[in-house]
Amino acid sequence: MKKYQHKTLAHGDWNKKPFLEQMANIGSEVYRAINWKNKGNGKYANMAFVRSLELFDLTKDSKLTYPQLKELLRMREIWVDFF
Repeated sequence: MKKYQHKTLAHGDWNKKPFLEQMANIGSEVYRAINWKNKGNGKYANMAFVRSLELFDLTKDSKLTYPQLKELLRMREIWVDFF
């Protein structure tokens, strides 16, 4: 069983959110990761990075159109390469 940091979201609440809200939440975690990295706090940067990946994966499992899924997976790939 996977251990989630976003426990309530992982148990179904995430799928109830609109796609744009999901993307905004992912963006918040991405911003936190970059912000902490720029401040030199690798520990907090990595924690935010892991949370962002978790949200990407939860979104991937939501009901998305093919273009949404394609863009989401591409963004995740770019984010992983960047970080």
